[in-house]
Amino acid sequence: MLCKLTEDGIQNPDKVSAKIREAFAKHSGWKDGEAELRELRKQVTFALFSEEDDLEKVTGTVESLFVLLEKTFRK
Repeated sequence: MLCKLTEDGIQNPDKVSAKIREAFAKHSGWKDGEAELRELRKQVTFALFSEEDDLEKVTGTVESLFVLLEKTFRK
């Protein structure tokens, strides 16, 4: 995840990555329920917006991260 944040030019990727890690810990059921997945996605978006103001960059990064997760955890 840190690599993707750095690659996308997100400011303070270590700080953002820590916030994202916290969101995953808080929403550990994200693979099993739509509500948890939506909440996790929202928290990841907020984590990115805490350091990045560009809506398109944030949206693209969030989408890319969740596409990677979907491929990794596909049932």
